Amino acid sequence: MSHVRLLYIAAMIVTGVVIGWVAAQNPSWQHAAITPAAWPLAVSLVLDVAIGQAAAHGKTQPLTMTDRFVGVLGAGLIVTAFLAYRG
Repeated sequence: MSHVRLLYIAAMIVTGVVIGWVAAQNPSWQHAAITPAAWPLAVSLVLDVAIGQAAAHGKTQPLTMTDRFVGVLGAGLIVTAFLAYRG
């Protein structure tokens, strides 16, 4: 697995921890139009676009769907765990 893919997955896990911790501190955010468990999708989109641009210029390999799945699902589960533990 390339370094960029590992960094993406690590960044998504850190994203899950940060979003989970912040959302647990602000319970009213759970009633937002888009729940905190879905917020990692937005972060993933930004990272994916940046990595995709680098891949288009030949600087790295593009992410696979498996990379995206593992990153987003992992972050979403971490957010859910934080919110469930708080509740």
